[in-house]
Amino acid sequence: MGKTGVGEILEKYLGEYEKVRKLSAHQKKALEAIRACRTHENGYHLMKCEECGEEEWQYNSCRDRNCPQCQWMKQQEWVEKRMAELPKIPYHHVVVTLPDILHKLMLMNQAVLYQIFFEVVSAALKEFGENPKHLGARIGMICVLHTWGQTLNYHVHMHCLVTGGGITKSGEWVEGKYGEEFLFPIRAVSQVIKGKLMEKLRKAYRKGELELEGKLKWMRNPAKFEYYLGGVAKEMVRVYSKPATKKPENVVKYLGAYMKRGPISNRRIKGMEDGKVIFGYKDYRNGGERKVMKMGWEEFIRRYVCHIVPKGFVKVRYYGVFAGRKKKEELGRLREIAGELEMEEEELEVVKCKVCKRGRMKYERELRYEEVEEMMMAMKQPQVMDTS
Repeated sequence: MGKTGVGEILEKYLGEYEKVRKLSAHQKKALEAIRACRTHENGYHLMKCEECGEEEWQYNSCRDRNCPQCQWMKQQEWVEKRMAELPKIPYHHVVVTLPDILHKLMLMNQAVLYQIFFEVVSAALKEFGENPKHLGARIGMICVLHTWGQTLNYHVHMHCLVTGGGITKSGEWVEGKYGEEFLFPIRAVSQVIKGKLMEKLRKAYRKGELELEGKLKWMRNPAKFEYYLGGVAKEMVRVYSKPATKKPENVVKYLGAYMKRGPISNRRIKGMEDGKVIFGYKDYRNGGERKVMKMGWEEFIRRYVCHIVPKGFVKVRYYGVFAGRKKKEELGRLREIAGELEMEEEELEVVKCKVCKRGRMKYERELRYEEVEEMMMAMKQPQVMDTS
């Protein structure tokens, strides 16, 4: 079947897809960038080992945040910065998943509803943190929007790294009252998030911020929109929470992997056969069993397009002690506290030189086409590293 990635699929079928499906200018720009990524169309750059000086020349990436093989270095930089910044205190990994009944409305109003999602999750967790019944302190959160499942299905949820305690008004550190079971009562958090979500949806509807076209035109009738919200109210906002095993580095790396990348890595794509894309996935309903799926090229591209982030939308956000005017002061206080706690540290994985196996490969400079032509004349080929 040969080597196949998202770029190769788009190179072959994007033109055909546009004949049967409408794309926005932003979606088309993203797909065109992914199609040309790491090809001669984007030029070349030089990477050099810090230790032994070994050099590799590689194709330039498209740098689109929806691309499966771009932004790797930026992800690494973000992970390094967060790991250096985060105090070594207990953390919880909280995941909030919206019900499927909202999917059609979200697909037509992604920017508006994603913004609402961030607002209700952050507000709910902040309220629970400030409530003396549960904690009575100011917590910190890093929230990352994630919209896909293993088969590229539309699965809107948010991953949050939340401090396992908070800073009181007197500057003291207090830990959660529920031990290692969960940060706050799960069902209560779910109900509060849903209540805030319903309120925000009604407000957006009244202000005319929701686009209701095609199959959603019937919602233009206020009574019918309320009927729809009644259906939303019956569904559960799923909340998952567990301690980050006293190793926030693991969760930071996990969050970093979803910062700026597409919904599927090229490594998972096995190839194409008879117009079908063949890719691997984990079936979490069967204990994470690894399986292979065949999907028609049109459906594959359609699902991919669903996950293209709205133009200018920020999908990683910071709250509480990780944001605001008091951030430096509060993080400093948490580091003082962290000095009193014994926390395990973990080294960050880096791209090592293939020759000396020790040095780190660093970006050196852009290459002129004349240089590349000379290298080609010398029968050298670009070392294309798949960093998806």
